[in-house]
Amino acid sequence: MDKLKEYYQKIAKYSSASALLYWDMQTYMPSAASEYRAEVLSEIGSYAFIMSVSDELGNLLKSATPSSEIDEATVRVGLKEYEKYKKIPAEVFEEMLRVSTICEQLWQKAKKERNFEIVEPYLEKVVELSKEMTKYLGYDNDPYDALLDRFEPGMTAEELNRIFTPLKEFTVKVLKGIEKVGKVGDPFEREIDPERQEKFNRWLLTHLKYDSTKCRLDVSAHPFTNPIGMNDVRITTRYVPNDPKNSIFSTIHEFGHAQYALSIPDEFYGLPIGSSTSYGFDESQSRFWENILGRSLPFWTGIYEKFIEVFPEMASYSVEDIWRGVNIVRRSYIRTEADEVTYTLHIILRYELEHALINDELSVKDIPAAWNELFSKYFGLKIDDISLGCLQDPHWYGGSFGYFPTYLLGNLYAAQIYDAMKKEIDFDTLVVNGEFDKVRGWLTEKIYSKGRMYEPKELIKKVTNSDFDSKYFIDYVTKKYSRVYSSNL
Repeated sequence: MDKLKEYYQKIAKYSSASALLYWDMQTYMPSAASEYRAEVLSEIGSYAFIMSVSDELGNLLKSATPSSEIDEATVRVGLKEYEKYKKIPAEVFEEMLRVSTICEQLWQKAKKERNFEIVEPYLEKVVELSKEMTKYLGYDNDPYDALLDRFEPGMTAEELNRIFTPLKEFTVKVLKGIEKVGKVGDPFEREIDPERQEKFNRWLLTHLKYDSTKCRLDVSAHPFTNPIGMNDVRITTRYVPNDPKNSIFSTIHEFGHAQYALSIPDEFYGLPIGSSTSYGFDESQSRFWENILGRSLPFWTGIYEKFIEVFPEMASYSVEDIWRGVNIVRRSYIRTEADEVTYTLHIILRYELEHALINDELSVKDIPAAWNELFSKYFGLKIDDISLGCLQDPHWYGGSFGYFPTYLLGNLYAAQIYDAMKKEIDFDTLVVNGEFDKVRGWLTEKIYSKGRMYEPKELIKKVTNSDFDSKYFIDYVTKKYSRVYSSNL
């Protein structure tokens, strides 16, 4: 076991170097350096990949003698990952890293210039390589399942369809009900300089008990969290002058991801169990902190005084006005700025398109038209600016097919976790008083401390004593937004 753990620690050091280079690429790297950075990342990433599928690691996994539950989980998860990824030829993995890194950099240029043709040839390569990956990874009925399993172990497209179809119908029903009530005034419809936004965001992180010795906040085109290494997690946000909510909730969202990464036991670091149990579970924590906690009335009651101090022009609004303002439901173009209700439709749209791509039912060149058609169907809005359409997210361009569904699964997990938490702690009182260490303590005990020892469905049952069920999210949305809009939805 000791030799096995030492070997994993060595891989972790290379992965840490790659993560730091990627973070730099997204934040401070000069744009002209992108092609060479892609070569560097693919070289280091491929070396780590080769180590992770080597015969030496295979022999260590098979000969290791676990003496604890942690050791047993390390070997079990390690073997599963080893056997899955050993099927992928190293040259295919390296090419995917290289092409997707270049493609993601070209995406930034394409988005800025609003020109899909800039990135289209490389996206073609990324999609073809993704399809090739499915053959190596293996699947029973649907090639998309092979890609989905990388992010959400045990989940399938068939199950997603079973969950997402009624959620889509529920969302449309609630949205129409809200629109019948009429508009709620939005105190945030004003321009606020980025300097004051940043001041408030940095205070907010301190209020949430952010540990600046282990985490830092920077700015990027698309907010993200990147665990670099032991006690080193980087988060980013963005500041939009005429949309101050954007930075506030991007910051809280990424803080949630960081809390998960920094709360996994140090002894797990570098091991197969040293991460969140899945991308959906990781997303459940960013969405919990951002939406369930961060958009709650107790939270805004607790921070209202400081908020008015930094933004005195908002003093004419009550805390209830501000709370309703951060929970406005409206049809919108941008996923990361969407409210809790319509967010569901943003994810289902992306899932349906990427599933069609991987199943040869949609070609890359037809993505913009297909996106616009589906967006019009679900949102009733026409897209005249492609940067508000299929160029708004980096995921496909970075090769992350199978990722998008985890965002919606995260919302569902978060609501079920919240339901269980309220039965054990006085959530509202703790949040009003800013006692977030106690909220985090509950989450650490139930979720963070487990790392990746359990698969998602197993962990949600351990946390909530119930099987995974979307009914908790439906109940949460119905109750909350009936209150926000003072109407039965």
